Amino acid sequence: MRVTNKMIEGSVLRNLNSSMERMSKHQNQLSTGKQFSLPSDDPIGVAQTLSLKAVLKDMEQYDKNIGDALAWMNIADSSLGNVGSTLQKAREVAVQGANGSLSQTDRDILAGEVEQLLEELTSAANSSYGGRYIFGGFRTTTEPFTSVGSPITAVNYNGDNGGILYETEKGINIAINIPGSDVFQGATNVFQALIDLRDNLLAGDTTAVSNDIGVIDASIDQVLNSRAVIGARINRLEASKERMTDRSLSFSKLLAETEGADMAEVIMNLKMEENVYRAALSSGARIIQPSLLDFVR
Repeated sequence: MRVTNKMIEGSVLRNLNSSMERMSKHQNQLSTGKQFSLPSDDPIGVAQTLSLKAVLKDMEQYDKNIGDALAWMNIADSSLGNVGSTLQKAREVAVQGANGSLSQTDRDILAGEVEQLLEELTSAANSSYGGRYIFGGFRTTTEPFTSVGSPITAVNYNGDNGGILYETEKGINIAINIPGSDVFQGATNVFQALIDLRDNLLAGDTTAVSNDIGVIDASIDQVLNSRAVIGARINRLEASKERMTDRSLSFSKLLAETEGADMAEVIMNLKMEENVYRAALSSGARIIQPSLLDFVR
């Protein structure tokens, strides 16, 4: 087979181009810090990277869900804490009002205090977070409790019994709310307990006022039970958040190891390829000798 100058030139140029492509690849790894930029560079590595990124994206959403759920339930717990304090004040008023030595004027003043406590209770029951009402069930955009009359004769519930579920881990859903009907109108109607106390104070019925103390105690227990449920869910969410953080760190480290380039090795390969390229240029210049036509010209 006859080797021509054209063939030699073509071979030299192809080798030089191949060397330049390898240098470009190493340079790209050096500038991006990643082993590959195209699927063709490492199909298996790219597939693993995409899978890890998908998992991390899901974890990011779960973490966001947990954060929103915790904020929601902390507001609910704080609101129920205010409700408990209000009911405790109402109980103290009831104890005072049951005292037969009080004048009716004194009881009328106590009844006025209960009316104020009733308004505070309604306000706490209408607590909201991010424009959504906490105790309305699924009806988060509608004020769950509305009072009737002045003075208040009833408090109506406008929500439903819906439980709002947040996915906090794959296949795990946690209800972030407790419907107001369970908290305020369960076995004991919390609002009615205060309405009856006020009316009994105005009527001067000390026996009924004394009985109201037991009803208020039941209301306090009902609220405490709801707080216990919320507290247990908060603990569960905080544990999930801690697990999610640990898993996210582990997967992020694995992702960095999968797609990250070994910078020391990349620099070494780049230097080596530069030397190969320079050597190829030098040898190519010697191989490609001037032809007869060059001398004729």
